[in-house]
Amino acid sequence: MSVGRNDPCPYGSGKKYKKCCGAVIALAPVEQRHCGTCTACCDGWVEGTIRGYEMKEGVPCHFRGDGCCTIYDERPQEPCRRFICGWLAKSSPFPDSFRPDRLGVMIVGTKWRNRPAYILRSAGRDPDEQLLTWMRSFSTQSGAPFFYEQKGERFGFGPPEFQHEMLMKLESGERLW
Repeated sequence: MSVGRNDPCPYGSGKKYKKCCGAVIALAPVEQRHCGTCTACCDGWVEGTIRGYEMKEGVPCHFRGDGCCTIYDERPQEPCRRFICGWLAKSSPFPDSFRPDRLGVMIVGTKWRNRPAYILRSAGRDPDEQLLTWMRSFSTQSGAPFFYEQKGERFGFGPPEFQHEMLMKLESGERLW
């Protein structure tokens, strides 16, 4: 179903589509960003082993200090250096306010059918409706689907073929991601 720019937004905001999810998102070029004091990626979702210490979901990294990584300069390639959050990524489409420690949600880049996709991971809170509205608009404009979790339940948003594929996964008992 196609939504006209002057039609009501299908997500129930009460606004016209062009003023809500159909709004053009003007993004300034992203300068080189740095983690600074953000340690969201170390706060308990990355899995792997670092210097003999197992990292798993829900358990912060053994080397996470107060607002820093205590082994940052010597951190291993896997999983640390390999990982770059969506906010930090070169040419990130996400505004400064989406820095994970400020947003409370980490945006993780992934792929769907060899195209960009994103996973919204809690970095202190589940994605709220304001963030989901922004992401829906971004997804509609860019074609990049996204996954998110709220209260332990997993969801996805994207183009019709993405929705169909995710429905098939759910019906066969597979996880969305």
